[in-house]
Amino acid sequence: MKKKGFTLIELLVVIAIIAMLLAILMPALGKVKRIAMRLVCGTNLRGMGTAVNVYAFDYRDEYPIQGGPGINTWSTTGAMGGWANPSKDWSGDDAVTVSSSLFMLVREADVGVKSFVCQASNQQPFVNMTPSDVVELWDFGSAGHASFGDYGARKCQSYSYQVPYRTNAGHHPADGTSNPGNAVMADRNPWFDPAISRSVAPTGEDFLETVWTIVFDSSNKWAIQVGNAEPHDREGQNVLFNDGHVDFAKRPDVGTRYDNIYTTRGAGALDADRRVGNPPKGVGITNVRNSEDTVLVNDSWWNWP
Repeated sequence: MKKKGFTLIELLVVIAIIAMLLAILMPALGKVKRIAMRLVCGTNLRGMGTAVNVYAFDYRDEYPIQGGPGINTWSTTGAMGGWANPSKDWSGDDAVTVSSSLFMLVREADVGVKSFVCQASNQQPFVNMTPSDVVELWDFGSAGHASFGDYGARKCQSYSYQVPYRTNAGHHPADGTSNPGNAVMADRNPWFDPAISRSVAPTGEDFLETVWTIVFDSSNKWAIQVGNAEPHDREGQNVLFNDGHVDFAKRPDVGTRYDNIYTTRGAGALDADRRVGNPPKGVGITNVRNSEDTVLVNDSWWNWP
């Protein structure tokens, strides 16, 4: 007896059903992947919170701050001089990166370089191409340096950190005695993220300084998301608080008394001055007003005008 196989129409029907199922499942699988990457990024931050406390235990409640005893300045772009020199002299004033402060966790608290990269970002783990051991270095490399490839402080470190260096309004780094509700680290600050356009076109994809005043219009989802970090599709950011816990915050006003973790506080005393704040425009004008004014920053690809 001759076996009966599938007809062409039956095969086409099966293929169509499979295609429909894939079309239904793909968005769900994509969402699961995004959530998984979000959890990994949060786990990285939680581990660094533990490492920061280990560091603080050895250094009288101080969190990592790179530089010598002088008045060090933040080198927001470019590599920190002498980053690959194990014998670098820190006796004077130096131009230092934010990432060089966090690199102290590699040197002092056994944190691996891969932990500094969020898989949802466009960063990549540091590759040590120097003759020195990684714990003898002072930073994540020099971006674009011919001898070390296109790696560096701006490409090998995904997280923002409470401004560790002096600003026009004084010096207010995070430490073990800071308010437990203060944010210490988080995903990249959108003001310093090259993945976000600075166009003035009114689109939800752009980070617009001109619409910052409406960023907390609760009836406009985009107006809130415009203030969020980019790696998680502007849906929110992982935030490490000083008490050691990590939350995925769907808006950036999660610091003490609704403080915006990505901006400096406004001059007024209203909640809006904390929730909105002022753009942290880089070196010299990143005014941190007091110990409860969280301003999480990362090294940038550009200088502000």
